[in-house]
Amino acid sequence: MASKEKQEPETQSPTGPSTAQKVVKTGFLVFIWICIGLNLEITGPTLKDLKLRAHLDYEEVSRAVSGRSIGFFIGAAMGGFIVDKLDPLCDLVLAICLDLMGTATIVAPHSENIGLMWFLFVMQGTFEGVINIAGQKLILEIWQEKASSPLFLLHFGFGIGSFIVPQIANPFLAVLKPSAAANATNITTVVPISTTETTELLRESRIEWAYLIVALIAVGVSFVFYYYQFCGKWSRNTQASKSKSDTDAQLTIREIIDPATCANGNRLFGIHVLGLLFLFFFNCTGGERVYGKFIRSFAIDHNKLDGDEASLMNSSFWISFAIGRFSGFVAANWISIRIIVLIEATGAMVSAVLLNIFAEDSTTMLWVLTQPMAFFIAPCFPSGVGWGDFHIHMSGVGITFLLLGGALGGVCYMWIIGYLYENNGPLSFFRTILAYGIIMCVLAFIMHFSTWGKGHRFIKETKEVEVEAVDPKAVNLKFDEKLHSEKL
Repeated sequence: MASKEKQEPETQSPTGPSTAQKVVKTGFLVFIWICIGLNLEITGPTLKDLKLRAHLDYEEVSRAVSGRSIGFFIGAAMGGFIVDKLDPLCDLVLAICLDLMGTATIVAPHSENIGLMWFLFVMQGTFEGVINIAGQKLILEIWQEKASSPLFLLHFGFGIGSFIVPQIANPFLAVLKPSAAANATNITTVVPISTTETTELLRESRIEWAYLIVALIAVGVSFVFYYYQFCGKWSRNTQASKSKSDTDAQLTIREIIDPATCANGNRLFGIHVLGLLFLFFFNCTGGERVYGKFIRSFAIDHNKLDGDEASLMNSSFWISFAIGRFSGFVAANWISIRIIVLIEATGAMVSAVLLNIFAEDSTTMLWVLTQPMAFFIAPCFPSGVGWGDFHIHMSGVGITFLLLGGALGGVCYMWIIGYLYENNGPLSFFRTILAYGIIMCVLAFIMHFSTWGKGHRFIKETKEVEVEAVDPKAVNLKFDEKLHSEKL
């Protein structure tokens, strides 16, 4: 009872934010994820334009875009230590990374050299990795054991930005016309792609304006977190962060990276959970990148859609993606995160199978089945973090390990799809997604049954708090009073 009395007034504590302040800051963190979606998914609708501008093939441009995942790997590797060691400066870290990510976005479309383009996407991914760790750590700090739903809401922002960006980019995209059927009176430019192929343009590419727009939005949001850092100290949950920072200060580097630290001393269980999550994030991030980046190109190359309709399909994918993440936010209030992971993975596999059976020769079925695919892919990333936090304490370094898996998966999947798409044709896109769905489902069931009966770490922590809160002297006093009354 004593522990409950101490916990109830937490939202009104002068040392921590109120519930309203928590909600407002969570809203601004969601805006950060909208900016991530805008800045990093703009390469999907502009993939053909980047290919034309730099005179690359699909394999080469995929490798350039995969620089984001390599940078994400670097950012995740550094981010855990940066965030844990500079915990009081988390808001400042977010603001600076938003500004630098926006700068890389502005420069990217001006690059006609594959090396420079790759480097700029590496920079984007690096800042994304740091932002992911800092932002998710703030959410876990703010909401504690109630963090599952806010995590889904946070990543819902990525879906919002991703479905908006094709429509921002569409007015600035090149309009292509096959050279064999070109009308010379309408042609404004002829761009050589290789020695054997030319592509004629009805409208020139002006994607640098789309990149500038999304970059300026990110810079605008950064000012909010400069304010939080220098003028809004009340926005941090100081009670939670003090206890964590006091504990972290006593840990050596070896203890920080030891899985036993996250798992209450059970090193084997910590390795087990983190190992499964590494594979889970490797696969879920890789599959998400492939579908988001290539659906527009696939619709044009295989289904012969025009650029506007292909952009609409790309947007529809991200709309369903955003709905999927919002649905995860709602479902997490009533359904265990362990069950949510199973539903998502099974849905992704079934959608992948149906795409390969029905959508190969049907544009209508491609439109229809893209929606459940996006819906089930979407919440896998936040679900993985929530599933991990269900079993072990997800510190900054713990989140880093998961993001490293996702970064490596993004690199590998993008290199594979680039090679297969260029050499085996557009249908390799479907085959890659099928492999992704099957692996996803198998991993989810292994995660579920291999941790069966391990319990909820917050239940254990609550019991420990209640035991420590009981005063032995008070218990003995009440016991003596009871004996005295019985004698009377």
